[in-house]
Amino acid sequence: MDLTRIRWIFFDLGDTLLDESAAADDVIGQYVRNANRLGYKISKEDMCERLTYYFREMTEIPIRPVLEELVSSTEHWHAIREGVKYNKQLEQPFPGVEPMLRRLSAQYRLGVIANQSLGTLDRLKSYKLDSYFSLMGSSAELGMNKPDPRFFQWALKEADCRPAEAVMIGDRIDNDIIPARQLGLHAIWVKQGFAKVQPLPAGELAPDYILNHILDLEPLLTKE
Repeated sequence: MDLTRIRWIFFDLGDTLLDESAAADDVIGQYVRNANRLGYKISKEDMCERLTYYFREMTEIPIRPVLEELVSSTEHWHAIREGVKYNKQLEQPFPGVEPMLRRLSAQYRLGVIANQSLGTLDRLKSYKLDSYFSLMGSSAELGMNKPDPRFFQWALKEADCRPAEAVMIGDRIDNDIIPARQLGLHAIWVKQGFAKVQPLPAGELAPDYILNHILDLEPLLTKE
């Protein structure tokens, strides 16, 4: 990857820039409590084991087959889901993300391509990260979700950027890396969260680099 050609860095948010572990633990606990009220004997460990399996299988929404597997009836499945709320307030930027974005934004244009609920910009403002991004692509606002190639094409058009001039940073092989590489973008896989178990694609779909932590990105992309 020739850094002299890179103009834009596109970021995913969840488990890439934002640590979702506390929010994920909370929502898993809600599912477990709701199931056990109906007479099931499910533990957080059971849920996490099956979620890990379906992330490895690159299932688009892993919680669905987990519930179908652990719960015996569709009626119970819906009852368990009812009232479960994902608490965005439990998400926080990984430590060190703000200064990293500040320095990278001095060398590149930064954008967001993320599957997120409404209010993404407001949440980034609350973290004091919004000013570093020149482009904001959130699935709820745009009406399309990764891995839909149109999402990435929209970002490239808005950025007035050719695919070879951009790099996608994300935690999911299925939603971030493969669709970006299929369109000719560079891609960097950050192995954080449940998706760190996903299998590495071969050939032209493979990421340019693999990182174990988001802060490993800055030394890789810093131009001399």
